[in-house]
Amino acid sequence: MSPEGAEQVVRDPGMQQERTTLAWRRTGLALLVGTLTIGRLALDALGGAVLLPTVLVAALAGWVVVDTLRQKRLGFVHPDDPRYTVLRDGRLVLAVAVVVAALGLGELALAVSRLV
Repeated sequence: MSPEGAEQVVRDPGMQQERTTLAWRRTGLALLVGTLTIGRLALDALGGAVLLPTVLVAALAGWVVVDTLRQKRLGFVHPDDPRYTVLRDGRLVLAVAVVVAALGLGELALAVSRLV
């Protein structure tokens, strides 16, 4: 029962999908910036050997951003629709996990190189 005079909240069914897509886009951008930062620091400490891994991980983080931008172009698509793939197939989750693991390994390599 709602109290007299209380306003009903109207929910837009597309807003949840929009917030999820925006959150994934921010995550991808943060991973891209983190990858480039760690790659730059590792380049000074470890030399050119980190260039290829940095480029590969940055490309994967960039793919996360591009894939979420592609979702935006689809407009409102119900999560049951096969075109809605932000979380359906698990590729974004896997990409983020790989990038985070690579960033952790990069930080570990930097720490070890400074101890040696």
